[in-house]
Parts: sequence; structure tokens; C-alpha cells
Amino acid sequence: MLLFGESASYVTMKSMNEVTLIPAQATPDHARRFAQLAQIASDDIYRELFGKKASAVLESMFMQANNDSSYSYASFLQVDDEIAGMLVAYAAEEARSHAKRTTWLMLRYAGLQSLRFLAVSILLGDMLDFLGSNLEADDFYIAMVAIYRRYRRRGHSKDILNHAGRLAVQRGCSRLALDVDERNRIAIAAYHRAGFVQIDESKKIQHQGERWGLLRLAKPV
Repeated sequence: MLLFGESASYVTMKSMNEVTLIPAQATPDHARRFAQLAQIASDDIYRELFGKKASAVLESMFMQANNDSSYSYASFLQVDDEIAGMLVAYAAEEARSHAKRTTWLMLRYAGLQSLRFLAVSILLGDMLDFLGSNLEADDFYIAMVAIYRRYRRRGHSKDILNHAGRLAVQRGCSRLALDVDERNRIAIAAYHRAGFVQIDESKKIQHQGERWGLLRLAKPV
């Protein structure tokens, strides 16, 4: 994979760097950063869905309320006042309430790319249907975690996951849940080290010459 507008940021010190997690705001700069980090988090699935309009669609979604990509569900990781990464997460009740609006906004902003969006959505149907679905009522779902390459291997994924845990407690949730590409062994190992365990998996699909799917991981908070 925050609301995050309601959460207090926290500060820790690591290797003389000031590390902060802040609520996202509906500004053009934050929208641009969101679009970049969302595409990192999704392994460019958004580019497959929307082609060259991917960044524009994501920025437009970010500026709107009540959808999976809204600024109201995002927190940015700052290291020495520079944006280094991002968390997008929300309670299960919110995931259910804004599912239809998310799809409607995607089609609206896709414009001439709507047919492409629909075709790729059918191709990836089993995985897209699995994402964020069948959550327990008290789950806090981590939709995106992304860190710019130059800030990786510094322990910042732990900072982000700890922040997600704080937000979950604030929302009255008792479990963190997320979905991860089963081929991403590095991310899976990191989540396991953080205490996540596998509780489900999606159906496999054939895509770009590979057969792959998603794993649902979870941990109590």
C-alpha cells in the first residue's frame, strides 16, 4: 500500500536522517508524486490499463475523494524533508463503500483509453477481482507501499508498516491485510519478517508469458 488527514505524524531518527510520515494533501505536487509511486507499487499495471494516460489518470483520481486512490488514504514518507515513499491504506468498510466509484472514476478519466482499460481488466480479471476483496470487517487494508529506489535498504518499509499499524488502531481495526505479487520474493520476505503470514491467494492468470497471481498476507495489530 491513509483518516490520514486525521492522523498525527511521528518522527524517528535513523543514521542522522529525520524520518517522518505525513498525511497527503490534494496538491498538484503530491498528485504527481502519488502517480510515480503508485506505478512503482503496481509494477506498471496502471500503464497496461491506461497506456500513456496512466499518470494523468492516477493524478486525477488522487485529487478526488472516496476512491481507492484518493489523497485522503495516502501518507508520504519524508526523509530530511524529501518525499521518499508512500503508503495507501484504508479500513475494510471504506474499501467496500467506494469500490463502484473507483471504477466509475477510472473509466471517466481514461477517456479514449476506456476500451483499453476494459480489455486489460478482463484479461487480469481474476487478480483485479481479488485485490482488496473478501476482507474481514475489522481489517485495515494496505493497498500500496512504495519507496523510491534511492531510499531503499534503509529500513523505511518498517517505518511505513509501523505507521499503518498506528492508523489501523486509530480506525478500530485489529488486523493489517495486503496483497502482493507472488513473484516478488523480496517483498514477500520483507513482509514475513514484519510478522505477516499468508492467509489466501488469487487464481493464477497467464500474463506476458508467465503464470502468476497474488498472495493475501495479514498480521494482527
